[in-house]
Amino acid sequence: MKVLKFFALLICGLLVLGGCKQKGDIIAKVGGDTITTEDFSERLMSAPPAYQAYINTEPGKKQFIDLLVREKLILESAKQAGVNKREEYKNSIEGFKAEQKKQLKDYEDGLMIEMYLKDVQENMITASEDEINKYYEEHKEDFTNPIAVVAKHILVPTREEAEIAFDRIKKGESFDKVAQEMSTDKVSAQRGGQIGPFRRGELVKEFEEVVFNLKKGEISDIVETPFGLHIITKVSEEKLPPIPEDVAKAEIKSIIEKTKFEKWFEDTKKKLNVTIDYSKLDNMSDTNVTQANEEQQDGPGLDSFSN
Repeated sequence: MKVLKFFALLICGLLVLGGCKQKGDIIAKVGGDTITTEDFSERLMSAPPAYQAYINTEPGKKQFIDLLVREKLILESAKQAGVNKREEYKNSIEGFKAEQKKQLKDYEDGLMIEMYLKDVQENMITASEDEINKYYEEHKEDFTNPIAVVAKHILVPTREEAEIAFDRIKKGESFDKVAQEMSTDKVSAQRGGQIGPFRRGELVKEFEEVVFNLKKGEISDIVETPFGLHIITKVSEEKLPPIPEDVAKAEIKSIIEKTKFEKWFEDTKKKLNVTIDYSKLDNMSDTNVTQANEEQQDGPGLDSFSN
């Protein structure tokens, strides 16, 4: 029965009673320790909702308190046996404390980031109506006659590697083969470097300015973006239905705010004198990165090179 299975697991699965000041009426005594009505209620609240209805019945309450007594009995017996003095026990507790400390630090940092990004959003990068309207008028064609492009790219970190990749393609090697062997965008590399379909405003401007001006099958020169050096070829383009103005303006708001955020980010990097030595990554194992990429169902093309 599921109920019995739950009770059997509960001994190990819930927080152990004890170490607290007595609260409520005493229901049971185990050695020098007690289980009170307050303890019972707190433990009941920690039980899965599916079991709480049963525990609130008369037989359920009795079975539950018997379980708590059994747990308390085992705990007291373990203490008397000196389990809490074993090195294995102490090491596990220290490990748990360290993990809890790390989790607290991660939570503190995450909360600070979340709260500050809200300030940045509200006070520094929010797009005004005038900005949105101006962008719409200047890029109206992109919404009244939108085009979706599929492209392939090879991404490398250095000019030397980009020139090697470009030279291989010029000598007749297939774009797909070079992308698979050299591109650091490992997910798109598995598809011969293919990304998309995407519209104007979805990728970084340096990439877009090139790809939207390419003819189908044409290969670009080496293109530099904040993500590295690319060689790009256009696979196809397709005309899409017009985008309603209200939908377009919602997209424009996002585009403007992403652009403002990137500017804020770059300005702040300079202000804080940020330096990055990417060469230090060369000696690190890429096993975890490869595994993470393989687990993704969709390639990172749009996400990696978006505004």
